[in-house]
Amino acid sequence: MGTEIEFRVLGVVEVRAGMEWLPLSGKQRSLLAALLLQANRTVTNVRLMDSVWGSPLPVSPETRVRTLVSELRRAFEPIHHNPITTRPSGYLIRIEQGQLDLDTFTATVAGARHKRSHGQAESAVELYDRALGLWTGPALGGATGPNAEAESARLEEMRLSAQEERFELLLQLGRYAELTADLTPLVMEYPMRERLHAQLMAALHDSGRRSEALDLYMGLRKRLVTELGMEPMPELQQLQQRILAGPADRQRGHAWGLVPSMATRRP
Repeated sequence: MGTEIEFRVLGVVEVRAGMEWLPLSGKQRSLLAALLLQANRTVTNVRLMDSVWGSPLPVSPETRVRTLVSELRRAFEPIHHNPITTRPSGYLIRIEQGQLDLDTFTATVAGARHKRSHGQAESAVELYDRALGLWTGPALGGATGPNAEAESARLEEMRLSAQEERFELLLQLGRYAELTADLTPLVMEYPMRERLHAQLMAALHDSGRRSEALDLYMGLRKRLVTELGMEPMPELQQLQQRILAGPADRQRGHAWGLVPSMATRRP
């Protein structure tokens, strides 16, 4: 078997050695996720226990951690150089550049942002597409425990931020049909995320669907007021007013200068 190794956390937590995906149990995935998110750094036994089980801990948690590590090492037997190293206070997993999908995602998004800052919109979109294509499902799939839940939410926020940045570029480029198709399911999945709504409103209006853009705003406003007791953020209200003002106030792309500067509000 070849020694090429690939670790994945942007979807189900998986390991590929050569052409084979290694079989892992749920707890093994949880432990592996905790190690991979701190790759090339020591993760203490205490942190591993909290990551895998939380509170209350099982009986003899340090022994349980050692057992899980031993099981992972056996699963990694097809790999010539086992990546898990024992440290005085815990364990470390060694990975090289290009072996972890999260590292590749982060580097590719950084490249896209660089292109974007230099006005290379088309090239930036290509890099965003490449980065987002690494995701195969919700992050840390198959891993359980409080750490997995919190880290999965953090990684999903990174994914959403990259998507929103890509959408801004599509607005600039006038690719409204593609933008509307990509945004519509996302605003349904995240019915309170104002930045996504602003981007879809702009795309709908600039593609001649003004009434749909206004309906989208009213639906969002109703949810925010009813469920959270708050009005849409000022930038979104300004966008609605510009749409109401009609074509004379229209500036193509960027949601008329509003979307790129909108922060993501977390009610």
